[in-house]
Amino acid sequence: MLNNVDVETQKLTLRHILSVRCPMCRAKPKQQCTLSTGQPSAKTHLAREQAAAKVSPPENSGQAAVRIVKN
Repeated sequence: MLNNVDVETQKLTLRHILSVRCPMCRAKPKQQCTLSTGQPSAKTHLAREQAAAKVSPPENSGQAAVRIVKN
């Protein structure tokens, strides 16, 4: 069964992408993706970008929201 979900990846930062485990090479969060030879990859895998887009949307970007409550 295919999962046809449109995911925007152009708004993700490298920090967001590296916050998830890579489903292709199984690189841990905060670690660089690796090639099939075991050498570090210059780019992250597309599947990792898509996984990061599903898990942590870039709108929050790790910053705390501040709300002012008026009495």
